[in-house]
Amino acid sequence: MKTRTLVYASVFLCLWGYSATAQQVPRLNVEATCRPERPLVAGDPNPYEGCMKDEMDAERQLQGMWRSTAAAHRETCGQEAQIGGSPSYVDMLTCLQMAQGSTPTVAPRRRRTPN
Repeated sequence: MKTRTLVYASVFLCLWGYSATAQQVPRLNVEATCRPERPLVAGDPNPYEGCMKDEMDAERQLQGMWRSTAAAHRETCGQEAQIGGSPSYVDMLTCLQMAQGSTPTVAPRRRRTPN
């Protein structure tokens, strides 16, 4: 009987912890994504700062819409945003907006192709 109670308690705590975590925007290492950015135009003095601004703007928008977004969309877009080892809030936001059928508010940036 004690074992069964412990198993139920463990399952409940795991599900409760997952639910609380799923209610927050995942933490992504966008600094690593933005660091290798190169200027898209000749007059771009600091592409890293532009990239970080885009990522932080997208993260703020995600925080505002995260809880009201379907869990399946959050999971799918969260995984998609990390494909290729370059995590991106801009990619995640675009994915969620497309899943919800709304117009993107942050222009997606062009990605370099891996060498």
